[in-house]
Amino acid sequence: MRPHLLTPEIRELLDEGRHEDLVEVLTEMHPSDAASILEGLEVDELAAVLAHLPDDFERDVFTYLPPEVQENYVDGAGRERVQQVLQSMLSDDRAEFFDRLDDGVKKRLTPMLSAAAREDLLRRDTFREDQVGSFLITEYAVLSPQATAQGAIQALRRQAPRKETIYYSYVLGRGGKLIGFVSLRDLILAEPDQRVEDLMKTDLVSVTADADQEEAARLIRDYDLLALPVVDHAGNLVGIVTHDDAVDIVEQEAQEDFEKMAGVTGHGVEEGDYDYMDEPVVRQVRRRAPVICLLALFWVSTATVIDRFHSSLTGILTGMLPMVMATGGMVGTQASALVIRALTIGDVAKNSIQRVLWKELRVAGLMALLLGTIAAIDTLLVNDLNEAPDSGTIGAIAIAIGAAMVAHVLSAALLGALTPLVVKRLRGDPAMISTPAVTAIADLTGAAIYLLTVTALLPAA
Repeated sequence: MRPHLLTPEIRELLDEGRHEDLVEVLTEMHPSDAASILEGLEVDELAAVLAHLPDDFERDVFTYLPPEVQENYVDGAGRERVQQVLQSMLSDDRAEFFDRLDDGVKKRLTPMLSAAAREDLLRRDTFREDQVGSFLITEYAVLSPQATAQGAIQALRRQAPRKETIYYSYVLGRGGKLIGFVSLRDLILAEPDQRVEDLMKTDLVSVTADADQEEAARLIRDYDLLALPVVDHAGNLVGIVTHDDAVDIVEQEAQEDFEKMAGVTGHGVEEGDYDYMDEPVVRQVRRRAPVICLLALFWVSTATVIDRFHSSLTGILTGMLPMVMATGGMVGTQASALVIRALTIGDVAKNSIQRVLWKELRVAGLMALLLGTIAAIDTLLVNDLNEAPDSGTIGAIAIAIGAAMVAHVLSAALLGALTPLVVKRLRGDPAMISTPAVTAIADLTGAAIYLLTVTALLPAA
């Protein structure tokens, strides 16, 4: 489908007053496709089209419109139309929309909301952006435990237009306490007179509103849930998180972790608000320069260590130093990335330092022997090309460089694996231990290990 080709046709149907045909064409599409077509209309045309759509479809179409189109709409569509679309939005979509608005626009639109909607926005503001309470959905299906399966299905028919999902319905006790849930499938397959309390599942998996969003995404993934109930500390149901929210969380966290591991400051930018080619050069410099500038100062220490031994190193010993440092840095970066990923997906607990170090020591030990051998062979090959060993015998030099490689690879691997675990234990973000940072530390330790090793094994170097 090419949505932009249909925009003139939609405008023509609107101009001719063929509203029934207009509604029929649009409602046969997915709301996302309909939004792609309608975003090309003028504000007054868009308002006229949305006014003829069914309430739930209008709500979904508006949600899929680009942010700039949504903001233009609330600026020019008129109070009645704006109030209609704001009231029809689901709670999480409305909160996300308000978060993007300037304070002045928020102040103008807030009085258009119902008291419950205003209270919902205020309650969300008490949570951090990465906590479940800031993005949970309050439109969930509720059933009485005494209802029959037939009565429950009838109740869901009435609730469905105003709910995010009816595939899971939640059963509440006194005071709103969550006591169970029942799936739509179970209701359909049950005998008409079976009671919900006999059908519901009571082995509940839930999350609290102040939990981290990554915890919610992990539970949805681990238990293969369509929706995850959110409760307060008294066990009362306050909202749900759906599987599509989990996808968004994973994508957002992956973007932020990628930027942090790449040494880019700032959080990931919302989809639709960022484009690599469109981002201003100055903004990219602001986001990328701080870490690199900090590490450039750190590398002064590395240069100082190398300079300390420079007068005693010549020829092949100096030439092989960059290879040893770079190889160790890559090993450290690998170890760090793997441990960060294991921490993120729950394969490794933050208190498993000994187990991780033992595992990495065995892996790095084998890699160190392999890389040490390669370093020694490289030394012999370089000498054959130059045909002029610097001091002592070339065999002794090759052994010294190989030993330095073994020591550096082991230290870099343990450093790369240990650092994220320590940061996690200190309640920090392991992804902040970025690739440039690990590489810089490994460069310093690698230079020191190399120079100390070769001078100890080759006193005349």
